[in-house]
Amino acid sequence: MSIPKKPREIMVNLMYIVLTAMLALNVSAEILDAFMDLDGSIHESNLLAKKSNNMLLKEMQHQAEAYPQFVEYAEKAEKVRELCAEFDLHIDQLKEIVIVESGGRDESGFVKNIRNKDVTTRLFVNESRGDLLRDKIGQLRDSLVQIIDESERMELALRIPLKVKEIPENSDKKTWAEYNFYQMPVAAVLPILSKFQNDAKLSETVLMNHFANKISVKPVYDEYEAIISADKSYLTLGEQINTEVFLGAYSSTTDNIFIKINGQNVPVRNGKAVYSATPESIGKKELETVITIRNPLTEEVKSYRKKFVYEVGERSVTLSPDKMNVFYVGVDNPISISAAGVPSASLKIDAGGLPLTKKSNHQYTVKPTKPGRATIRISGEGLDVQKFDFRIRRIPTPSAKVGEKSGGLISKGELQIYDRINPVLENFDFEAQCRITSFELTREKKNGDVFSTTNTGGTFDSKTKRFISEAKRGDKYFFEKIKAKCPGDLASRTLNNIVFRIK
Repeated sequence: MSIPKKPREIMVNLMYIVLTAMLALNVSAEILDAFMDLDGSIHESNLLAKKSNNMLLKEMQHQAEAYPQFVEYAEKAEKVRELCAEFDLHIDQLKEIVIVESGGRDESGFVKNIRNKDVTTRLFVNESRGDLLRDKIGQLRDSLVQIIDESERMELALRIPLKVKEIPENSDKKTWAEYNFYQMPVAAVLPILSKFQNDAKLSETVLMNHFANKISVKPVYDEYEAIISADKSYLTLGEQINTEVFLGAYSSTTDNIFIKINGQNVPVRNGKAVYSATPESIGKKELETVITIRNPLTEEVKSYRKKFVYEVGERSVTLSPDKMNVFYVGVDNPISISAAGVPSASLKIDAGGLPLTKKSNHQYTVKPTKPGRATIRISGEGLDVQKFDFRIRRIPTPSAKVGEKSGGLISKGELQIYDRINPVLENFDFEAQCRITSFELTREKKNGDVFSTTNTGGTFDSKTKRFISEAKRGDKYFFEKIKAKCPGDLASRTLNNIVFRIK
């Protein structure tokens, strides 16, 4: 290539080189951002795998506590977790070294210099950290394979994804470290390291499932509890109480169960004793049960005690809300009405103008139409009128959420998963559904530009979806002026704002 002589030719060539470099920088910026998004996705996948593996290990350990023959497999599973956790920690430390050496993080927690190639080349190639990583991958794989029984080792080894891949024959790189890390930007090296962590987690999952199948986890019935089931807990004078006493989690074996109630031996048939008594006075009564059982697995004998308290009284009536001491507008409020000793045919209920619906013998629902107060009056044969006062309230204001989130840092990919704002009634026991009527969405770009749109209903319309699809790291999304209607509402309510920042 000849070098231009004239100043004008030199200037034109320089401008072309600068323009080409600027275009290359724009393309590489998008690619580097994609690498960072990939790293975040792999990290989330690793967290889910870790949680699943821990739950499975806990289940195996519980099974081993009950059956000693399974201890061996639980211990092997624990060893697998320890080895993979040590490897995972080593990778986390490598990532932190790369981030710190390349300039650290900014105030938002983002890696500052994701383009840096010199740091990764120095750390992994010149300082041999890449060779050390290669050795650790091979050592972990060998250690995991050795934990497997020799007869099953070859088959399972093929299913373990963690391995060191050889350099392609046509590569100009001389070592594994050069092939993977030489002149690779920080944004590309971080997901490479996360991928090794993911391979280790998947290898852990393969072995965890293998050992779990060996244990063949099944329900363990080695814990027992005495249970008393009576047809009534409140009686009027002269009524009879019928009580069933049985041992929970026990099948039909009867020759190893012995039951006493108030010191009296009670015959056991098919694992259950039936006890009957007629109280002779009013007031609180107790049934004290002692159940003795011989464990069919260990021949160990244990005793379990349980007290059942009931009350003998005279005729009365009670009304109680099934869920709270208030009624809520626009929803079915379940209530139970019982009158001991009063014939059901003679029971009269005046709901004070409230819509009252009977569901069963003692179950009713009340559905008020406006806030205020109400009095329910109950009467019957031999019973004076009983009054019960209630407050009537509106359904509490729901919390606005996107998915299960009410704001904070969120990835672009996660935000695009959701297609609506949900009005969530938190800590509200009734079956009620509110609906979003409208909201405003504002996108504040990292450079300060602001765009807004109004959305009718809770489902994202096409313009809202387009706003979200254009998200970039550092952008803010404001969901504001969120309006909702709940059952019984005449006008919309204003809910909380939701603010997300794209990470």
